Formats: sequence, structure tokens, C-alpha cells
Amino acid sequence: MGIVNTLRRARRRSGASLRSVASLSGVGAGNLSAIENGHREPTSSTVDRLASTMGIEWVPFHAEGRTPAASAADEITRAENDGRHAQAYRRFLQLADDLASADPVTRVLLSAEPPDDSPSRWLDAIAAVVELRLHEVRAPIPSWVTGYSGQPDAVWEPQRGSRALLLAADREQVPAEFLQRGVAIEQGELHSV
Repeated sequence: MGIVNTLRRARRRSGASLRSVASLSGVGAGNLSAIENGHREPTSSTVDRLASTMGIEWVPFHAEGRTPAASAADEITRAENDGRHAQAYRRFLQLADDLASADPVTRVLLSAEPPDDSPSRWLDAIAAVVELRLHEVRAPIPSWVTGYSGQPDAVWEPQRGSRALLLAADREQVPAEFLQRGVAIEQGELHSV
């Protein structure tokens, strides 16, 4: 579903309606709806036509089981919306690990696609971890990352489990990329044990 999710995100970001993309690409609107909702698998020619219509170029690379940041953002915000805070937090930590374990080029490729817009502060945290991991290897920062400036004056600390933590994060241990967005996640949390 990675390609399908990427196509759906691209269509939404462009502001194009499902019907207009279907019409321009020669794919039936019902077929496109079924594809976007996971009820039908697209053929490679359908994917090519949809991508061409939306101006998307595919860059194949071996992700070695790592999830792109945009896909992780979908999973994290869905878990948050469903009240599954521990799962959202674990998925965020997995993204941090996925980026940390990748070579510089793969880090950039995993971070290239912007996530869907959402009011979730998790997007500020995702932008922060992407920026942190790309800074570590002196790689370029995608423009979508700098667009998530957060709320530095309204510090947010994610709920990491079914109940909120009694102790607040030590701001001295929070990386600058997180602090500038008002996200309180300590550096030590971002490393696997």
C-alpha cells in the first residue's frame, strides 16, 4: 500500500479532486476510489498513469524494511486519533531507529515525501526527528520539515502510554531540533536499547 498511500497523499496535497485526477489519467473514478481505499490493487500501468498525471517521479531504492516518514506519520496520527498513545509513541521511536540505522542517501529518501497535514503535534516531533537524523549525516533537509515550526512557547510532551508521565522531560536533554518546535522528547529516548 506504500505506493497507493503516496499517490493519495500527492493528490490531496495538490488539492485535486479524485474525479479530476481520474479524468486526467483515464482511470475511472470508481476504480481510483477503490484503489485509494485499499479495495483494489492497481496495475503498474495504472500507477504510472496516476503518477504521471500528478507529476510524481518514482525513485526505487532498497529500504530494507524501513518505513518512510510520511507513512509513519499516517500510522502515528491514526494511533493517536484512536487513543492508542503507546502505539503512536512506539511507532515514532521506530521511525527514529529506522532513520538512524540508514545510510545518508536512504535517510534522505525516507524523509523526502511530506506527511499529510494534521493538527497533531506528532508532526512537529516527526519533523524534528527527521531534521535531527539528517543533521547527523550532514544531509539536506526537505522543505516540508522546515514548514513544521511547532509551538516553541507551548511545549508539548507526548503521552507515551495509557497514562501520562508524572515526570516531565529534562529540557537540558532535549535536542535543539525538538526544542525549537516545542516538543519535549529527550535524546536518550531516541536510541534503541
